[in-house]
Amino acid sequence: MRLLNRHHIRSELNKYGVKPRKKLGQSFLANVQVAQRIVDAAEIAAEDTVLEIGGGLGVLTEILVSRAKRVYVVEIDERLVAALREKLGDVGGLSVIHGDFLEMNLPDVKKVVSNLPFSASSPITFRILRELKPESSILMYQKEFAERMVAERGSKEYSRLTVAVNYIAEVEPLFEVPSHFFYPKPAVNSLVVRMTPRKGGIRARSDRVFYWMLRGVYSYPKKQLRRALQIWLKNLNVDRRLADDILDSVEHVDGKMRLRNLSVEELVRLSDHITDLIEEGVIPHPKDARI
Repeated sequence: MRLLNRHHIRSELNKYGVKPRKKLGQSFLANVQVAQRIVDAAEIAAEDTVLEIGGGLGVLTEILVSRAKRVYVVEIDERLVAALREKLGDVGGLSVIHGDFLEMNLPDVKKVVSNLPFSASSPITFRILRELKPESSILMYQKEFAERMVAERGSKEYSRLTVAVNYIAEVEPLFEVPSHFFYPKPAVNSLVVRMTPRKGGIRARSDRVFYWMLRGVYSYPKKQLRRALQIWLKNLNVDRRLADDILDSVEHVDGKMRLRNLSVEELVRLSDHITDLIEEGVIPHPKDARI
């Protein structure tokens, strides 16, 4: 295994004419031992197909290709694509793809292992969960983002992200990675997590309505549910007094509760009633179901 530090990363980036771009969330892992721990956590078998998003200089890739049957690496920066192909292009079972993960056709893979670009962590995560649906994912995030994913109900970190992720996945924090293990050094530490699809638990009648409702009411995270619902309905050009009727009709959902105290189950019941009202023509159909 090659030695690696921030000086080596900087030298390799200079070699390929790469200046890290904050817009792309580029921060390169400069510690082989951490890369080894990340791949170990994925428990890759010889027959596995694996996707890496944001291959960078191939620190994770080099280990992945030694274990998996096939590895797909997606990299948006064409200079880094050239670096990956020069360094690892002759390795069997490796496909280096120049493209944007959020726009490309997705390969069929069993696992995802990635140090995700910080600037696009949320949309990448939900495309993995909602479309790719791997058996498991080992992903590295900025610590604050990951802490919101695993936040306890009632905590200040509990948010729309917490609810949306936990609605479809189980998330397990694995280990923290100090910021000085990256180049350029980010402002905060990172956290590696394991995500697996949720096999049980309550599901809404309409996922589209559920995500749309979350985006609507959690735009006001410090509000009580009743007030957030009133504002959202008003923004939809619906009489905000309908919020009272909705809350009176949904069992075991208290309009006085703060949004950070609501469980996934309570929000699903609320979403199902809103779905009924959409079908009755009382509330308009969703126009945007992004998280």
